[in-house]
Amino acid sequence: MPVSVNTNAIFAMRKVGGELARLREHARLRQDDIAVRLACSRHNISKIERGKAFPSPDQLEQMLDAYKASIDERAALRAAIDQGRSFGRAWYERPEIQAVFTADSYRYLYLEDAAEKIFCHSGTYVPGLLQTRDYVAALVEFGQQHEGTEHREIFIDVRQKRQGVLTREHPAALDALCLESALRAVVGGRDVMRAQLDHMLMSVKRQNVNLRVIPFEAGAASVSSTPFSVLDFPGVEHRSVVSSEMQRGDSVTDEAAAIRHARRRYADLAAFALSPVLTVQLIEEIKKELS
Repeated sequence: MPVSVNTNAIFAMRKVGGELARLREHARLRQDDIAVRLACSRHNISKIERGKAFPSPDQLEQMLDAYKASIDERAALRAAIDQGRSFGRAWYERPEIQAVFTADSYRYLYLEDAAEKIFCHSGTYVPGLLQTRDYVAALVEFGQQHEGTEHREIFIDVRQKRQGVLTREHPAALDALCLESALRAVVGGRDVMRAQLDHMLMSVKRQNVNLRVIPFEAGAASVSSTPFSVLDFPGVEHRSVVSSEMQRGDSVTDEAAAIRHARRRYADLAAFALSPVLTVQLIEEIKKELS
């Protein structure tokens, strides 16, 4: 599946980081050893190897020398970095946006932008990628009432821009779950909520959007409200990530155990969800109740 410019930039970092980690391990060196040689912290080496940053030109050359990299390996890594740096800046790469989000919440923005498939359980909220601006504004008015106006507006704008992953030329596929209580909570008033339900009905007509609701009748599953997402990326070499919503932002990890746990949790919840057809019927019924 073709991917966007921003996706390519992210994958370039991950590819370079993985290759540098492989070369280091082949040379039987530890991250601490390279950190001493580069006069930096082990955290900086880890950040590069996990695909969160490119090494500087000087760092790259010192790494390649330490790993006794071949001519071909050196050329391939330099080319990958040059190509990665050539890609344009993404909409979220603005200082004012970075200032609003925690490190993991900001990281989630570019990972979501690179995703091929998104599995999302949004709990008592409408899934973020399906929220209207007025719905988000109502949530922010309460949840971020102690933040400044600019902070709140940036948050709302970002929530709306994120939805571009579903409408771009090569859109991500969204498989979303939410609780029935997410549909029945009258967020922002009856008009705002009715428009939100309308928007969901329109969104699920897209081939790449699948929404299922966990009804009240599902028992314990119907009160499982902790939001989390699993992001899958094109190509088997790109490890999935899981994001869990915390009180002060998102927690993002690509640890295999965490991903397995999240997938099992998602499957357990999905087993109690209505079918897409019955989900649409429920949304339509609740919308009528708000008329």
